[in-house]
Amino acid sequence: MTSLLVAPNTASTYEWDLVSPAGKGSDPFVLRELSEFRGRILYAGGRRPRFRRAGGGYADDDRLDSRSFHVTARMSGDLVGYLRLRPIPEDSQSFLERLATRPQLEAALKEMRLTPNDCLEVSRWIVAPCARGTAVASTLVVSAHAVGRWLGKRRLLATVGLRDGQVSMLARFGGQVIHSVDAKFLEEYDDDVALMHFDLDSPPRRIAEKLDEAERLLNLCVPV
Repeated sequence: MTSLLVAPNTASTYEWDLVSPAGKGSDPFVLRELSEFRGRILYAGGRRPRFRRAGGGYADDDRLDSRSFHVTARMSGDLVGYLRLRPIPEDSQSFLERLATRPQLEAALKEMRLTPNDCLEVSRWIVAPCARGTAVASTLVVSAHAVGRWLGKRRLLATVGLRDGQVSMLARFGGQVIHSVDAKFLEEYDDDVALMHFDLDSPPRRIAEKLDEAERLLNLCVPV
């Protein structure tokens, strides 16, 4: 795990961590904390009832968590932002399989002259209500680019909800919808989910200007 302190363009200061599957990402306590945070925010006052446990509390348990990287943002120790990153494995165990078959994905990548091994999957992009409108969301996007470059990837593939404006926001950071893969309604998220891609080789200026700083803060100096 690597820790950093990022001072966003607000009066607040956020603590950022990269949780690796070889480090804290294998700790059941850490995974439970991440699951609870995701479930609590996704529940959204009852909009997504699947994330509320029958006995109380919240959870978004996922079998892929222990084999993924996680970026977390905290304020005074409390989680306020999160995203999950995962190299696309040969066995196709990824969230992407909810939207596209393996042949569909490979065909889309072939058009971009890429292979699955060139890509890093990004999902569960979540910001707590108290941190919306701050630098948390944009810093999460830059962090995803920084981690992708650190892992030697060329493209981010992100599953993004359509109903709350995520696609429009991420388009301002260079995200492009992959139109050959149809958006799909996922009942548990009460949302239509689309597939977007971000070019790590040629990031937009608003990302590129912050990448070196993010890589230093995350201590992403030595390739894995």
